Amino acid sequence: MYDFTLTPDDDAEPIKLTAGSRDVLVFERTTKGATLTQLLVNPKMGDLYKLAHLAAKRQQLFTGSLDEFEKGFELEFTETEAADPTNGDPSPES
Repeated sequence: MYDFTLTPDDDAEPIKLTAGSRDVLVFERTTKGATLTQLLVNPKMGDLYKLAHLAAKRQQLFTGSLDEFEKGFELEFTETEAADPTNGDPSPES
């Protein structure tokens, strides 16, 4: 869903990680009013940092608090293409 590159302030090697559906689910459950649609249509940098933090913790790449995460990393992100759930099964090509 989202690919992140985390660049530490201490000049260590950048960390690459992907936030998937489980991370978005936890984000929605722990952030008042947050939805996947809001992330896709109008993402806020604070929301992206929180999502990246959740993914980094789940993948055991970071163990500190969100505040430490925000202060310690520059964040770059790209949204990865996800299949459109409203599109149904693709028809075979002729």
